[in-house]
Amino acid sequence: MSPDDVFRDDLTTLVALAARRHAEGRLAEAVTAYTDALRLDRRNPALLCGFGLVLRDLGQVEGAAQCFEAAFALDPDCVDAADSLGSLRAGQGRFAEAEACHRAALVRSANRATFWNNLANALSRQGRAAAALAAWQRAVLLDPALPEGLSNLGGGLRDAERLDEAERAHRRALRLMPDEPQANNNFGHALQGRLRHAEAARWFRRALALDPSYAAALCNLGLAVQRLGDGVLAERLYGRALRVAPDLPLAHFNRGLLRLERGELAEGWAGYGWRFASGQAGGARQPRLPAWRGEDLAGKRLLIWGEQGVGDTILFSSLCAEAIARARSVVIETDRRLVPLFARSFPAALVRAQRSDAGAVPDCDLHTPIGSLARVLRRELSAFSGAADGWLVPDPVRVALWRERVAALGPGLRVGIGWRSALMTESRRAAYSRLDQWEALFAVPGVVFVTLQYGACEAERVAAEERFGIAIHRWDDLDLTDDFDGTAALMTNLDLVISPATAVGELAAALGVPVWRFGGRDWTQLGSAVRPWFPAQRLFQPRGGEDLHGVLNRMAAQLARRPI
Repeated sequence: MSPDDVFRDDLTTLVALAARRHAEGRLAEAVTAYTDALRLDRRNPALLCGFGLVLRDLGQVEGAAQCFEAAFALDPDCVDAADSLGSLRAGQGRFAEAEACHRAALVRSANRATFWNNLANALSRQGRAAAALAAWQRAVLLDPALPEGLSNLGGGLRDAERLDEAERAHRRALRLMPDEPQANNNFGHALQGRLRHAEAARWFRRALALDPSYAAALCNLGLAVQRLGDGVLAERLYGRALRVAPDLPLAHFNRGLLRLERGELAEGWAGYGWRFASGQAGGARQPRLPAWRGEDLAGKRLLIWGEQGVGDTILFSSLCAEAIARARSVVIETDRRLVPLFARSFPAALVRAQRSDAGAVPDCDLHTPIGSLARVLRRELSAFSGAADGWLVPDPVRVALWRERVAALGPGLRVGIGWRSALMTESRRAAYSRLDQWEALFAVPGVVFVTLQYGACEAERVAAEERFGIAIHRWDDLDLTDDFDGTAALMTNLDLVISPATAVGELAAALGVPVWRFGGRDWTQLGSAVRPWFPAQRLFQPRGGEDLHGVLNRMAAQLARRPI
């Protein structure tokens, strides 16, 4: 008889033995001890909670959940059971249930910092960033030395663009746990958000020195070295990450974009298919329909739904006509602002405003996000041959109206301009311009400038007019943010549009208006020197060592020379 067998009927000893075996990692023996203890006291909440923790560590998730639920039902003061159940549900992707569990624990124990941290994690995974940030702040207020709380707070502050505060929070976390791989990785991620890729790479490498199989750090390091120009090493790192974690969405997505950048379309589109799971493309709809994977559409009714930003939807709408030609019927659901323009451009389809629900779609048999059309219809560059100069059709009545209004501006080359995104974060700012950098363009004689910039930008326009002594024309009755049909009619009457990577340039090019697009290379070039989607676009990209101001000056020299 073993020494442990002597105490099988001694509850106090069994409880101590079970906890000791669990702490030692001897999980099978801990199960035996907890089983024996529960034989003596089946309704002991603490025992049920402890047994649940062992089952959790054994990967027996539902058994663990039953233990936690029973413990909390028996004793609402057994708050660790509720919190542990919440963490379990979060691990299953059931974040709303996780939130409910953590809140239940906090009702009885509102001063537990770890509970607030866990609640914040559940809120964050539901996309409730502001609520998550507030909960992380509460956690750190309760326990300023809670390292995981500080590290998570840093991530929340980074996402809120409070980057200096984020960096301070991560540094505090690292002082508390310098050898914790996740803290090192998270700090690197914060630096990456500030485009400090070389510094970020050092912290990712430190995280990997501590844990060589840390898949998220491998993926993050891959992106850092890719941004630093080493695509070969990036590919290897993404591959290593996926060998460790074959279903890591961000690694699939990043590798997919890398391959698209190189022109490896079939492989690239497969990775691009992970965009929703990776969190890089907003939320995915889940219509109650089978997804279209490229099978024959004869006799089938296809739903194509818009995704990401308006610019992305416009780009991928270049493929809608081909899908319409293959199917019995097509429904296009898109941003409400695009409905009139798309309805006119794709008269064989039913175009309606995007739905946010995941309900049934009785008038369709299959569905696809609009960005997934390319996986079927653009598997190689040659599939772009013969692309139309423009496929969107503006309202002819409004085109005629704007022809008169633009003519009234007087003689000259009529140039529409956009200079930045409406959403300006630190990581995006480097890709866009300020109007005070347009001095050379505004100095080109014989040009009539028209603003196409959407969002809150009036002060910038007025300041540029005063600074450079020029007019940048606008009309109070045209809403450049919401009236895409009116904007399209205006654009059609312009000789040229100059824009960075925003919806302005995408819309103009899709209308067949000549576009000069400035900024760095991106994956939409698909390994080529152009953007195959838009034959009407001309790219002005930085040359070795040239900054964006230099690119704008080069555009000005070209504009002065004409032709467009």
